[in-house]
Amino acid sequence: MSKKNADFFEKKKDWSEIKDSLLGWYIKPYFQKLLQSGKPILYVDCFAGKGKFEDGKPGSPIIALDARRDSLDITKASNAQIETYFIDLNYASDLEINLASYEESSWKPNIVSGKYEDKIVEILQNRRDVNVFLYIDPYGIQALDMELFNKFDSYAFRSFEMLINFNSFGFIREACRALKVDYTKDVALTDLDDLVEYSPAKMDSSKKSIELLNRIADGTYWQEIIQNFSNGLIDGYQAEEQLSASYKKCLRKRYVYVLDMPIQIKKTNHPKYRMIHVCNHEQGCLLMAQNMLKRTDELVVNIQQSGQITLFDWMNNVNTTASGDMITQDAVREKLRDHLRSYNRDIRLNILVADFYTCYGLYGYQSMINDALQELEQEGYITIIRNPSVSVKTGKPLIYMTEEKDKTITIRRVRNA
Repeated sequence: MSKKNADFFEKKKDWSEIKDSLLGWYIKPYFQKLLQSGKPILYVDCFAGKGKFEDGKPGSPIIALDARRDSLDITKASNAQIETYFIDLNYASDLEINLASYEESSWKPNIVSGKYEDKIVEILQNRRDVNVFLYIDPYGIQALDMELFNKFDSYAFRSFEMLINFNSFGFIREACRALKVDYTKDVALTDLDDLVEYSPAKMDSSKKSIELLNRIADGTYWQEIIQNFSNGLIDGYQAEEQLSASYKKCLRKRYVYVLDMPIQIKKTNHPKYRMIHVCNHEQGCLLMAQNMLKRTDELVVNIQQSGQITLFDWMNNVNTTASGDMITQDAVREKLRDHLRSYNRDIRLNILVADFYTCYGLYGYQSMINDALQELEQEGYITIIRNPSVSVKTGKPLIYMTEEKDKTITIRRVRNA
């Protein structure tokens, strides 16, 4: 991470492809779904960069604007509005040039020159009853100030989502520097040269650095993790896993649903960074989970001919629960059995699945979860209540497992089971 980054935008790297692909897979169905609400959408790319790379490949701004154009072209919603903002401190002029073709008078993108932490509050604070999506792919961890994330939750949005690139290993390396802990003998914290930040943080043992790390982490819990690493109680991978779990727990103080997407960029069983999605509505959580799980095979990338395995392959070897269990139908059923004990009331299917993903990570496709629920019903552990429950045409019981506007599914745990 200390290497010179003058060529950062010269060629789009494999890890940038993965990040932007995740965004692209999600943002188009997000736009299409939220346009149906009849409320405006506000999309903000908080670290937009140049808009595209010098090799001609699109950056996140072009990916979002293409999705915006396509969604507006097919929507049947009246008064459809998607307002876009692209913030960058260093490359606003490049953005103006690279986004020039998108400047139709009806939806010209707003290009903002300045620091994200200074500009984002100006953009958001007076918005009311709008659907807001922030893409936060920072140049370094120092911009991930949790105080800002907490502030966003107090605004009067109709809905709010963030997709955050959390460089967890980068955080741990800087935390080691701040606490004067040697990390150079740990492979997890030294094998990061292929994951370059444009503006990496440089921490030292000063009070200022400690306070910054506390703000990023939203607490001091990271210090105990680094101390345990220093004492040899955990290795770098375990430290990263504990840090990420605690970081997500902090986000859940303000946001209901937090999805963690570990991303690897080599054919190993370990992630290099994590994409984290937060929202307050189960539909947003499910849409992100479904998009990730349906398209994991598209994460297959040949990196220097070594081959990138899929995210789902990775999770089948070292999953987000840190248990090391294979994700099988039986495992999903048993996780669900345990999870259902946390409810003392009936629960709608969509909320149950969103809660399950937030608790355990992307643990199985939804079809596996649906099959597991039906197995639990056969065992007498739960009752699946459908409304409507019978076919109007045939009078036969319905067996659908997808909630829609005119179809609801409620899960009731049998108390004596």
